[in-house]
Amino acid sequence: MISRIAGILAVAAALVAPSPAMAGDETSADVDDDEAFLAGPSPEGDIEDEGKDGPSDEEVEEGEGTPQEEGEKEERKRDHRHQGFANILFGIGWYMVAPYDKNVPEKACGWEGDDPASGEGEPLCSGRSPMHLDILAGFGVKDGLEVFAMFRTSLPDPGVSDFLPEQTRYLGAGIKTYSPSDGLFKISFGVAPLFDFSQRESDAKDFVIHVPIAAHFDFIPWLGAYAQVAPNISFISEFKFDISFGIGVQGRFP
Repeated sequence: MISRIAGILAVAAALVAPSPAMAGDETSADVDDDEAFLAGPSPEGDIEDEGKDGPSDEEVEEGEGTPQEEGEKEERKRDHRHQGFANILFGIGWYMVAPYDKNVPEKACGWEGDDPASGEGEPLCSGRSPMHLDILAGFGVKDGLEVFAMFRTSLPDPGVSDFLPEQTRYLGAGIKTYSPSDGLFKISFGVAPLFDFSQRESDAKDFVIHVPIAAHFDFIPWLGAYAQVAPNISFISEFKFDISFGIGVQGRFP
């Protein structure tokens, strides 16, 4: 009886105890886990994590784009924004003048007949204005808007009336707008009050409203050419309407 009970207990103990192979597997698994912990994350895990952190194709399409695309976006536009500029224009024009006192030689615009001794001045005169140069400098304060200073001087021109000033000189400042502001071809409109200190026989000075209207063609963001028509009205020493036509170039920086 006792031997039978001992045999049953031996069989039960054999069933409960782990086999040497199983014990070895458990020990190997524990060692592998410890080595993995000490070695840190695996390369596969890093690559997988980097793939998770990087932008998807949809994010790249919706984002700011590649560096090359960013460089193209930063290319200078032709809107004149925050650019200094300098213009030079060559022009000629036509005038019409009505003197306030036609019989005073210093104020007359011409005489009826060839003899000034007749005492009869022309009430209205017209003719060709002298050739002139306009020199401008200014700054683009925003897209399509410039402020500028301007100086006009006449050029020697023997074909104009002797009653005109010996030399035309205007000086002033104004503003000019462009539309479309960043177009290759654009139309500009401006206005500038100018002080007229032309050389005359009298000491009279005048005040001129200068209204430049031009068609601009900006070859590159730093250089353009334009054709301009500009009415000019003065009214202090005499009433005078002058319309000038010219062509010019504009350089901009930076």
